[in-house]
Amino acid sequence: KRKKNRKEDLKMKFNEEEFLKTELGSAMKECIDNWETYLSSGYRDGVERCYAQWQVYKLAIKQFYGIEYRFIRENEYYGLVTETGDWVYKVKI
Repeated sequence: KRKKNRKEDLKMKFNEEEFLKTELGSAMKECIDNWETYLSSGYRDGVERCYAQWQVYKLAIKQFYGIEYRFIRENEYYGLVTETGDWVYKVKI
């Protein structure tokens, strides 16, 4: 028998669509939307607060699902994406 990896056993299957409907996912989307608004308007206190909140969401997703997302702003979109280009949350600007 193959020895199971205890850490992998603890990871939950990540369904992006379902996650974004949860209380955590909804609050995370609100944080990202606010972050973009504050970045666009230059409201530094808001930017710093949203960045700190994002760090908690990022850690939670990594802990429970084993996926690391990063916030990205492009000319046409902002949102959350993995290093391989998979978006969990993408908003057209």
